[in-house]
Formats: sequence, structure tokens, C-alpha cells
Amino acid sequence: MKKIILIVLLCVALIGLVSCGKQNEVVEEKAQMVADAFADGDMAAINKTIFGTNEFEVDGELSDIWGENLESQEGVLEHIFEYVTVKVKSTTDSTIEYEIEAPDMKNVFVDLNANAADISEDELLQHIEDYAKNAKTKATTVSLKYILVDDEPIVDYRDEAFINAVTGGLLDAYKALYDQMMDEYTEGVN
Repeated sequence: MKKIILIVLLCVALIGLVSCGKQNEVVEEKAQMVADAFADGDMAAINKTIFGTNEFEVDGELSDIWGENLESQEGVLEHIFEYVTVKVKSTTDSTIEYEIEAPDMKNVFVDLNANAADISEDELLQHIEDYAKNAKTKATTVSLKYILVDDEPIVDYRDEAFINAVTGGLLDAYKALYDQMMDEYTEGVN
């Protein structure tokens, strides 16, 4: 009787390992698809991954830099993403860890010249593109949690750490610029 119980437990454990191995393969495959989209410069796949759609409308405070439609947004990000490398570092039963190398964009707005108030939108976009091309790269490791729904991993790629990593900190740079502008406005009002 003990042998039968032991054999049943061993079979259950082996089935669990095989099932877990298949799930992990699916997770690794989906994670690699994201990395491949960046390697291929596939903006449609990147937008679908991050924003859940190929047609992305920017709302709120980002619209004044990205524009109102995908075409404007795609141009800026496309020029940054061409210097971005995304690698799947590891997967577990609940997380995907990516190693991301991107141009260091944290000072992109700080490094604008003194005439930044008179800069046109095209000049700003050109500055961002040139900055990405010439910036040193920085490596960031990002760990994203996922859940399995019908054996498909669901990952929130809108995660701020992931977006900051793939844009080289452009999101944080924009937030800092926005805060600075608000502080200057508040000082001018008082």
C-alpha cells in the first residue's frame, strides 16, 4: 500500500513538473517575442505589447510632446528604440526578468540650450533623436509579474519601470520637466 501511495505521489509530482515546464516554455516564448519586437524595430508589435493596440491615442500631459496620434509618437520612440536592446534574463512561475540597454535619456531636456523656450516642435523632436543617437547606454534590469489566463501569460508592460527602461528614462525626464514648468508657473503666479 505504501508503494502505491508513493508511486501515485511521484506520478503527481512528475505531471506537475511537466505541466510547469510547458507553462514556463510558453512564458519564455511570449517574453522572447517582446525582446524580438525591439530587436526587429517592429513598432506595431511594440505598441501592441505596451499599449494593447496598434492605434495609440495619447491623452493628458504627454500629448503636448508626443502629439495626438500614433504617427507623431512613433517617430520619437522609434528613434530611441533603434538603440535599445531587450533580453529575457530569466522567467519564474510569476515573473519575467528583462535586461534592457537603452540610451541614457535622463538629461535630454536639461541639456537643451538656453533658447529652449523658442524651440519648435520639430527642433525638439530632432534634439531628442540626436540625443538618443549620441547618448551613452545604460543597462537596467526590470522584473515584471505575470499571471496565466488560459495558459497565456498576462503581463502589464505599461509598468513605469519597464517604460522608463526601454526609453532610457525619457518618462522620468519628461516628468521632471513638467514639474519644473509647474514650479516656475507657481512662482510666477505668487
